Amino acid sequence: MLKNVPLPNFDGASHPDEHLELIEEANERVDAFTKNRRDTIHNFVVSDFELVGAAIGWLVENRIACGDAFLEWGSGFGVVTMLAAIEGMEAVGIEVERDLIDQSRLLAEDFGIDAEFVEGSFLPDDRSVIESVIQDFENVDIDSPSAYEALGKSIDEFDLIFAFPWPGEQGYFAAIFDQFAADGALLLTYDGRNQLRLQRRE
Repeated sequence: MLKNVPLPNFDGASHPDEHLELIEEANERVDAFTKNRRDTIHNFVVSDFELVGAAIGWLVENRIACGDAFLEWGSGFGVVTMLAAIEGMEAVGIEVERDLIDQSRLLAEDFGIDAEFVEGSFLPDDRSVIESVIQDFENVDIDSPSAYEALGKSIDEFDLIFAFPWPGEQGYFAAIFDQFAADGALLLTYDGRNQLRLQRRE
């Protein structure tokens, strides 16, 4: 069962210089990547990094999460994962597109950020219990191998998971989290309208 956790209003929140420098560089690289790439990655859309970074900073500062293990489902350029790492979390991003994994690792290396990126699906190996849920996904690769074996961890070993679901798919992400996450774990989602939602599994 998931319970909503209230979030403060982050409008006007101050941002650490490390956040802003990373975000500025990442936005430039994302723009160059999308303009120069011949084949479009249709499911690649960036979130509001400043907003999400402020939320993660607040979660860490107020010790809202049960621990420091962070996971991003569909990490793209890895910016949110790196923001979590800057905040002191043990941060991992899972991404199905190899080119985005390469970009993430290069960006993290250039900024000296200790974050891990693993290629594969954020869905678990055993998908039988959520088969009806994932069949309704329109914008998620449900055929690629799971990333958790390569990662050496399972979903229930993470304290905070972040995702940016496509419109209409928030409920499916929440259902997967509810099925596999540990009690007390948090799911932070961005809905594309400068809105964040935080839920805790109980």
